Amino acid sequence: MKDEMKKLITKSKLTEEELKVFFEETNKIDHKLDHSRAYRTMMNEARRELLKFIGYDVRSLDDIKNEFKLGEDQLNYHLSMLQQCLYVIESVEGWKSTPRGLGFLENTRLED
Repeated sequence: MKDEMKKLITKSKLTEEELKVFFEETNKIDHKLDHSRAYRTMMNEARRELLKFIGYDVRSLDDIKNEFKLGEDQLNYHLSMLQQCLYVIESVEGWKSTPRGLGFLENTRLED
């Protein structure tokens, strides 16, 4: 495993079981379709801000609702889009960024 991925795994708050599921899902990715989906998903500013807010923490749905003041349907839609791209997962503790989501945060310039 590459050193960068090891660092991202260490930084994530995922449990061993969550990491296992994450890696199973990443093995199913069609990379050509995935790149296009990830690009379209992250073009949305609300989703980028959601991912940044979750970041290296575990955030409850109430925390996220209070921060973003979006309607519940809108918020659930944006979170589901991030989840489909494997950038976040929903756990018992709350929403967490995956190593892939953290990689996006660390390797993408989000502001000028």
